[in-house]
Amino acid sequence: MMDEKKIAVIKMPIGVFAVSEKELVYYELFDKKAENAVKSFRENVSDDFIARLKDYRVFQNHEAEQFIRDRIRQYAISLGFATNDVEFNKFITKFAFLLSKESLKGSIGRDKLIIQASNALEDLNTIINVLTERLYEWYSLHYPEIKYKKGFNKDILNFGSREKFPDFEKSVGVDINEEDENAFRSYSNIIKNLTEEKNNLEKYVKSSVKSIAPNFSSLIDPLLAMKFLCLAGSLEKLARMPASTIQLLGAEKALFRHLHKKGKSPKYGIIYNSSYVQNAPDSLKGKVSRIVASKLMLACRVDFYSGRHEPKFKKDLEDEVNALMAHNR
Repeated sequence: MMDEKKIAVIKMPIGVFAVSEKELVYYELFDKKAENAVKSFRENVSDDFIARLKDYRVFQNHEAEQFIRDRIRQYAISLGFATNDVEFNKFITKFAFLLSKESLKGSIGRDKLIIQASNALEDLNTIINVLTERLYEWYSLHYPEIKYKKGFNKDILNFGSREKFPDFEKSVGVDINEEDENAFRSYSNIIKNLTEEKNNLEKYVKSSVKSIAPNFSSLIDPLLAMKFLCLAGSLEKLARMPASTIQLLGAEKALFRHLHKKGKSPKYGIIYNSSYVQNAPDSLKGKVSRIVASKLMLACRVDFYSGRHEPKFKKDLEDEVNALMAHNR
């Protein structure tokens, strides 16, 4: 029985080449348009190409790759891909530019897009809070008896002056005219519109983080999951973190003080906001946060490296936390 021949398959800007013992055995050229060549270059080698090499064993070989690389210009002209050096140079220049552009595009994942949306949501929250506090200070000059409550700007938008409030009796505030009332309504309407935009953006962020990190966001509130993602910088960085780092995300300042011997070692960061940690007794919050961090680490790695949904993560987490609680009763 004859020994099986070895062959190396090398992908180059102008096509795919099969080389055996520094001899070109088979090749397929790409389209001469740089845009199409880049698309073909980024795709896997076709099954038809591999099928033609059934008498060989495909393997990686740096010498064969260098052999083709050294002769790529010669092959481009001799095989009819380019008519001369000038045409080949133009193609390579455009190919390199387009490939770099595509590579850069691919390096920016959807997680970065969602992180910016989450940052925008935080900005909206801050702006709404500032505007609402300002409205209260402003309107309380007219109606100091009004209570600060969530959505009180809607009452101002609906009623305007204090006399139109259903529960109004008397006030020691400043009287206002129609122009003042319109100003209050207009300002309240800005807050109303921004709140609606914030709610829409919040729905988008929740839905998006569930789509890119289904396992991770199933263990904690999606908005909290988004905060982990923002602090890490990307889903990839979060997936590479050990459980101990995930547990302390958001507690960097406290950890810095501890390392400089100016404070105690923190037990948790934003993971403290997880319902599992919140519902645990104070004596067990540290242990529960470790369990949650460990499951979050595993869930994130599955999200990033495989993308498959594993419902067992949530059940395993609940079982471990319940077992810890039962053991310490």
